[in-house]
Amino acid sequence: QEGNIMKRRILLIATLIVAGLSVAACGGRADQCMSEESAELYGGAAPMEAPMADMAVAEGDLRVSNSAGQIPAGQERLIIRTADMSIVATDTEDALARIAAMADSSGGWVVSSNVYQSTETAKTGYVQIRVPAEGFQSVLDAIAGLAVEVTNLSTSGQDVTEEYVDLSARLGNLEATAARLRTFLDEARNVEEALAVNQELSRVEGEIEALKGRMQYLEQSSAFSSITVNVTPDELAQPIQIGGWEPGG
Repeated sequence: QEGNIMKRRILLIATLIVAGLSVAACGGRADQCMSEESAELYGGAAPMEAPMADMAVAEGDLRVSNSAGQIPAGQERLIIRTADMSIVATDTEDALARIAAMADSSGGWVVSSNVYQSTETAKTGYVQIRVPAEGFQSVLDAIAGLAVEVTNLSTSGQDVTEEYVDLSARLGNLEATAARLRTFLDEARNVEEALAVNQELSRVEGEIEALKGRMQYLEQSSAFSSITVNVTPDELAQPIQIGGWEPGG
């Protein structure tokens, strides 16, 4: 009988994981979704011997999930800003070097850079830099200041705040579930139960690491804006001059 209770506990934890990740999509039908997932896992009937402690974890998971999609009052907006810029410069290599220096001095870095020979006497190139979001506009202005002409400038911003808040809520669910699974692992009375719990725990921990990785990406992308600059030498930007006809030519 104790073995059966342990197995039902493991099944309940699996139910909580599925329900916790799907409640945000269900909205106001959270209880209905929970019952549907439970019925599917238990073959049409929910377990009758689920411990009260397990039910408390379920209620806690639902409270966290229901908050997903709502931006907390103290949550700072996360905006991923990018810019694509084309400029004409007197010296391509000098312009690229100065742009790289701007990134370094502002606390950013150069992602990639390339220079290639366009003609026998002129070079064209590009550079992609990352700069702190608070200095995004000032760096754009500085780049424009060193150019002979700005031929193109496009900027965009992507608000990822809601996604970040949702990931945070899901992370809280999974961490609570992982903590409960570790308790079950300590309570396992045989190898079969221990292996089943450990397998589920490994899967949950994998999902936790994936969520943390995505959250870290969103944090860094919003903290450092991306700027790509294409540089054309002034020599190539000049209109072609058509010479007059000369008898001796």
